[in-house]
Parts: sequence; structure tokens; C-alpha cells
Amino acid sequence: MITVKRIFQENWKRYLRSNPVTLYQKKEVEKMLNCNKHSCNSRICSSCGKRYTDQWSNKLKSYLFPVPHQHIVLTVPSLLRESLKDWNNLKILMDSSNSFLRNILKNLSFH
Repeated sequence: MITVKRIFQENWKRYLRSNPVTLYQKKEVEKMLNCNKHSCNSRICSSCGKRYTDQWSNKLKSYLFPVPHQHIVLTVPSLLRESLKDWNNLKILMDSSNSFLRNILKNLSFH
């Protein structure tokens, strides 16, 4: 059976030899690779990551107002992603997106 963990087990060392990774990324992958029956708490672990995500989601939910809401995901073409490492450019994207969505929502009728 092919799993994410198995793919990493078979390819991680080779990947490390030819690709730079941060210490954090390396730590998360190695936690996942060493995960057995006890939780590794790695966000990328296919079993522990779900639990981690659920905990994060529930914590986030406690900060929200008790009103109906929806999530919106903004995607950026890969060609532009490098420019978003500059916080000023990221702010421009977020402000523009916010303005666009406010205008759209203002013109919708909710009956």
C-alpha cells in the first residue's frame, strides 16, 4: 500500500542530498518518519496531523464570533509567489483581496 509515510521513507534521504530544507522542515519529517503508536504531533503525519489540525481548528474557532461564516482561499500563481516573500507585497495582496471581497459582498443580496 502506498502511503505518504512510505513515500518519505523511500525518498527522504535522496531528497535531502539535492534540496535545501529548513531545520523545522527536517524536524517535522523526521518526527513523522519515527511515528509509531504514540503521537509524534507532526503536522505532516497522516495520523497525528489530523489530530493536530482538529485541535488547531477548535482553538481558532474559540476566537470567532458565533455567526455563520465561510472560509475563502486565495491562490497565487507560482510565478508570483517569490514576490510575496516581501511583506509589503503580501500586504498589498491581502488589502486588495479584502477590498475586492467587500465590494462583492456589498452588492450581493442575502435573502
